[in-house]
Amino acid sequence: MKKNLKTNWQNYFLIYTTLLIFFGISFLYSKHNVGNDSSISDWFINYSGGFVRRGFTGEIITNFSTLFSIGLRDSILIFQIGFFVALYYLIFLFCKNLFLNRLLILSILSPIFVIYPVAEIEALGRKELIVFLFYLTYLFVDIRSTTIQLIYKLSLFPICILVWEPSIFFFSYIFLLDLFVFRINKFDKDFFNLILSYLPSLLITIFIYLNPISPENYLIMANNLKSEFGEICYMSCSFVGAQSDNSFNELFKTLTKNFKISYALRYLLILLIGFLPLVILLKYSSIKKKNSIIFEKKFKNLFLIFFVTFLPSTVLYFVMYDWARVIHVTYFFSLITFLFLLKENFILLDKNKTRKNLISDISKKKFLMIFIIFTLSWNPKVVMPDDVASKPIYAIPYKFYKLFLKNL
Repeated sequence: MKKNLKTNWQNYFLIYTTLLIFFGISFLYSKHNVGNDSSISDWFINYSGGFVRRGFTGEIITNFSTLFSIGLRDSILIFQIGFFVALYYLIFLFCKNLFLNRLLILSILSPIFVIYPVAEIEALGRKELIVFLFYLTYLFVDIRSTTIQLIYKLSLFPICILVWEPSIFFFSYIFLLDLFVFRINKFDKDFFNLILSYLPSLLITIFIYLNPISPENYLIMANNLKSEFGEICYMSCSFVGAQSDNSFNELFKTLTKNFKISYALRYLLILLIGFLPLVILLKYSSIKKKNSIIFEKKFKNLFLIFFVTFLPSTVLYFVMYDWARVIHVTYFFSLITFLFLLKENFILLDKNKTRKNLISDISKKKFLMIFIIFTLSWNPKVVMPDDVASKPIYAIPYKFYKLFLKNL
């Protein structure tokens, strides 16, 4: 019986992921020529005017476009689709064998996880795709290998900072995972070597914030985009030129102009509800004795450990306007890290608690109702003032119909 349920979960999850990939590719294609899409303009940023934050991918894509004589927007679309399909395929491989209980299903299918960018097109094709992909590949390789550590800590993770510098605030999850993998349970040489391994990423982050692009260099980049590719540097691209010093104070002042208490309360509810199944799983989980880490004795379960790991990301709510994206990125790192620790037997999930909780005790019909309401009836939008969107189970196919079928 359990084998059949596991097989059914794999089949359903494969269908679910495949549909998301199909709709995701369709939506990426539909918006790659839209003149006011911020997720496209962000990929315009490049080094033609000198060093600038988030310019790494733009530099690769502009050179790719020139080398192969492909339009810049078409080149961006190729890269977005490549990263998007690779990420969702790896997510399927990572989660396909995780049918253990209803809480796990709800946590994997939370509306702030894989369905979110597809349900909210403005969040689709953002640069965190690359950060997610690098982190997932890290979990598929032999992390203990010295070669792997050198590749990721000296190259791929620093590239994440060059691609999307806020990713540094989520490196706390990678650090937590490393504590388990390398069995760091005291302040010794291994602990300090682990901290030093993150130094390249930290130094690049500091360099980015100490070296904002000058107005003159920004104009060179903008003029290059216009003359070489016929593109205007707008929205996300123009924002890097509008900032004079990359300072948190500058970003904070920009955000507070539009801030309201009601927005904070709304997104607090989104965070609490979206994270709820995972939070319950964390409270039901504990570290195995043989896998003890620093401060492990101070935590009865994983909730407080993950809460501390979550705290650095809260800085972004004071400097970023698109709060839903922050929630989405935070949830990705939280869930994937938890699932990895569970799969690799670093932690123990209390089976008695997962069997006796309210979600597990209710009938299949009631659970199906909760499942539909929780996973398919709502999703956050993108920016701080936005209300909650409803019915992604209907809205996603309807968007596809309007974009591709209505005028046939």
